[in-house]
Amino acid sequence: MTDLFTIRCGGCGASVVYEAGSEKLRCPYCGHQQEIPLSYEGIEEIDLEHALKAAEAQREAIPEHQILSCRSCGAQIAYKEGRAKCDFCGAEAVSEGTLQNQPIRPQGVLPFGIDARAAQETFTRWVKNLWFAPSDLSHRTRLEDLRGIYLPSWTFDARVWAHWTATPGYYRTRTEPFFDQQTRTWKTRTVTYTEWGAPISGHHQDFFDDVLISGLNSLPNRYLEEIGSFATTTDLRTYNPSYFLGWDVALPDKPLPEAWKEGYEYIHAKTAEACKKAIPGDTYKDFRMQIQLSGLTTKLVYVPIYILAYRYGDKPYRVVIHGRTGAVTGDRPISWVKVGLAVLLIAAIIGLLAYLAK
Repeated sequence: MTDLFTIRCGGCGASVVYEAGSEKLRCPYCGHQQEIPLSYEGIEEIDLEHALKAAEAQREAIPEHQILSCRSCGAQIAYKEGRAKCDFCGAEAVSEGTLQNQPIRPQGVLPFGIDARAAQETFTRWVKNLWFAPSDLSHRTRLEDLRGIYLPSWTFDARVWAHWTATPGYYRTRTEPFFDQQTRTWKTRTVTYTEWGAPISGHHQDFFDDVLISGLNSLPNRYLEEIGSFATTTDLRTYNPSYFLGWDVALPDKPLPEAWKEGYEYIHAKTAEACKKAIPGDTYKDFRMQIQLSGLTTKLVYVPIYILAYRYGDKPYRVVIHGRTGAVTGDRPISWVKVGLAVLLIAAIIGLLAYLAK
């Protein structure tokens, strides 16, 4: 897809939009619906070495959208409707640009599974469960600012072979004498020590399928990890821009080499974690690991999130909601008054229990 396009309603001729969770396009005026051909085929895993070389040449346009470039966080958002501020940081300083030669060539898209109303209900429940948030937080955030947006993400596949060595340790106890200075007598006590075994080694093999890395520098990967995985290995549809109609679309600004660095660090950390679990005993030291990767592939996909960027006390905060499961994560201000009251309450309870124990 290289040209901007729209799809017209078969009933009244107006532009249609994708309806979350339906696999259908719907006319916002007359309600007429039409199916999106469902396809899971043709999704290409690109050889990583080849993709790294060709990354700068990959160009693609987004259907019937304009571009806003945020001067604060750098995010570029393809949008259909008027916009007053950045979806990702809430900044008012955004400038409109022309949609040309954007560096994206997606292989697949994971459509929205919940609509805006469901996302708003999820956000409201999340706010109510924040114990130490300011009482007026729900009134200071506007639900209409909650935006559904397709997030560009890089996926990485890798076969892993690792060799590790370590010295296992075993916790032991023994009884030893000591001289009590207060009573001027000899007593005994039980102490715990570590008995180190002989160095050992082992191997670990694994396959990482669709390690997902955010394609935006303005949205760190920790938000995606906190709301849970996206089922790109099973539910990813063949790229079809029809899913974008009526929704905001972020344009990737994190280069593939930078995304792969994050992906490699994730794979390395998870592999080390698996190797350490294989070490016998209670503890270990001198852990070393050599890792070899093969079958490296990548692709660019779009996954659905709802995002709310707001400011409280002149500080920016952000809430992210999974566009299919409704899982929520985010930053929020802390009411130190509530924290102080909680500390006083705990101190009062401890004091009461101590008094009753006398």
